[in-house]
Amino acid sequence: MRTFASAVFLYALTLALGVAASIERIAIAQIPISVPQFTVLDLFIFLGVFVLMTFVMLRFGRASRLSLGSLLTLAVVAGGMFVFGAWLPWPLDIAAAVVVAIATRYRPRVLPHDLGVAVGIAGISGLLGLALTPLWAVCLLAFLSVYDIISVYRTRHMVALAGRMVESGAIFGFLVPAHLRTFKQPVAAALKERSVMVLGSGDIGLPLVLAVSSVATSVHAALFVAGGALVGLSLMQWLFMHQRRAMPMAALPPIAVCSIIAYAIAVYFGI
Repeated sequence: MRTFASAVFLYALTLALGVAASIERIAIAQIPISVPQFTVLDLFIFLGVFVLMTFVMLRFGRASRLSLGSLLTLAVVAGGMFVFGAWLPWPLDIAAAVVVAIATRYRPRVLPHDLGVAVGIAGISGLLGLALTPLWAVCLLAFLSVYDIISVYRTRHMVALAGRMVESGAIFGFLVPAHLRTFKQPVAAALKERSVMVLGSGDIGLPLVLAVSSVATSVHAALFVAGGALVGLSLMQWLFMHQRRAMPMAALPPIAVCSIIAYAIAVYFGI
């Protein structure tokens, strides 16, 4: 239950940051919500780049450590600029994002890491959500949920990639502790002692994409989707804790299903 409480706190914080920053961006900066013009070629390019990055990270240990660390720093800065830019003027938004990135990477303790990841995911998911319609976001969630199942239970390359992240110390996700004192623990020690549960960034950010894209329908719909994601997180945690034996789990499907159901209910009842 303590692990679950920590996961809910971090998840809810990220959802709140992403939705609030996106609403503020729409109100002040008037960012348009447009339908992306995806083509089959775009899909193949995306898949090709993703496969290439996965191969490099799995095949070349040193290169994967360097690239994962750099990508994590870049993600925190980019996401932080979106989040802080909703309330801070330039260049204070950039400065705040850089400070958070430095705290995440160069003071590698569990709490600064989790807060930095929360800011990064909130910003990147918010930016992507503003560029997608809810239908596109639902399709993205459904497709990547199927991919998550295949990559965890069939090919298992996502499990191997998670191992690379643990080795590098650049975790694209939350380190969820069972005890509050673990938040003060160095990331390397927490991973070595297995005193934290890792919750991947996709499991957090993708439902947030749907929530932000729902802002175009109504703010209440976005909050309803966020609530559905939290219900999905609870379901995922229950399934994880009731496995016959401890093993990696595809966390996105139950969270995605609950988020999509929440959006469908919001649309049907005009919430």
